[in-house]
Amino acid sequence: MRRFQWPLQRLLDVEAQRERALRLELVRLSQEIAAAHREIFRRQVSLRGALADLAGRAVEKRLPEQQEFMRRSVAEEAQLDRLREGLKVLQKRRSEKTAAFSRARSARETLERLREEAFQEHTRAVLQQDQKELDESSHLAFARELIERRVGKPE
Repeated sequence: MRRFQWPLQRLLDVEAQRERALRLELVRLSQEIAAAHREIFRRQVSLRGALADLAGRAVEKRLPEQQEFMRRSVAEEAQLDRLREGLKVLQKRRSEKTAAFSRARSARETLERLREEAFQEHTRAVLQQDQKELDESSHLAFARELIERRVGKPE
């Protein structure tokens, strides 16, 4: 039986490699998004904690510290806004990579389906060729047997 060779095998390999690379990129982006979420949450908890600490103080101590807290919270909110914008950018990149990953997966699955169909066609062709050779050898054996009977028979 001759060996199956598919002309698009290299393309299938490249598509599979591209899909793996996109999957790794998606994982990395998801990790970055999770880290950004954690940082935003950590900063929000810190602000809330400082506010709760400030609220628990006596009024005469709270007023001077409250002004400092307000200045600090404005800067912290600006930093939170920058983090949220960065998070939006990361989420947009992830959605783009997800779309590219879906296209790569679809291309790979299509190529695998085509390869499977080509392999089945190859198998059918090989089986037909084997059957044809078997039929031919049977016909030759039968013809030889007939010839031997005729030659071996006196007239």
